[in-house]
Amino acid sequence: MAERDDELRDALGGSVLDAVREEPDPGFALALRAELRGRQARATQNLWWFDVDLPVGTIRLVHDEELVHLVDNDPYRLELRTQVDLGFEPRHGDSKRVRAAAEQVLSGRKRGSELAFLGELTPFQQTVLRTTSRIPRGGIRPYSWVAREAGNPGAVRAAGTTLSHNPVPFIVPCHRVVHADWSLGKYSAGGPEKKREVLAMEGMTDSRLEWIQHAPRFVGTIDAQAFCLPACEGLDETDPSNLRAFASPQEAVAAGYEPCETCRPISIDWD
Repeated sequence: MAERDDELRDALGGSVLDAVREEPDPGFALALRAELRGRQARATQNLWWFDVDLPVGTIRLVHDEELVHLVDNDPYRLELRTQVDLGFEPRHGDSKRVRAAAEQVLSGRKRGSELAFLGELTPFQQTVLRTTSRIPRGGIRPYSWVAREAGNPGAVRAAGTTLSHNPVPFIVPCHRVVHADWSLGKYSAGGPEKKREVLAMEGMTDSRLEWIQHAPRFVGTIDAQAFCLPACEGLDETDPSNLRAFASPQEAVAAGYEPCETCRPISIDWD
């Protein structure tokens, strides 16, 4: 056996063989198991629904006792969606496990992509929704940011289309994605006013939104020598004398400022 391993190392390279022999990543294994369970639940029509009451109204979640498949704040619209997306109508059934996980997501303690079943979407669509789930509760990012972070900066329109057809709004927070000028734009769960209500529920005040919408394209903090998107948390409460405006990332970098690691105003591999 040892001789065979030596031969394989010579043929493939030691690092490749060692990688093959490594134990599977537990997180990946759990995610794969959850996705397979979700597919089976759809095929066997083992999906249920329950309601969650929020300050902005009631939302209905369709689940398989582990992942959430569909979400809507309009029961009639959800009924139509289940007929189209699932081909059957789920039964009423609560789940302490899913409810607890949903409460963690809605309070910002867990990413929605960890709870959402995305197995019926294309790889790009899945990446867009996972990227959107990284936006912090009460925060906002432009569609262009989502497309870039999803690995395709030129696919802004495609990212927007994906978010407009998000099967699990509220869980995957598409309400946190806005236009390049920071105007809120459309929202499939009720339009701009509902979008504003949901953001307000999460802590986005009118005054903060107005500050973001009138701020420079990029904002540097002088003491940290870092530059951010104007929506980066806390900038609106920072002493204006500690802020510096930049029209572009190139201008900020030329002035010796580093991109913020939290809001990621540019890609890490940007040069």
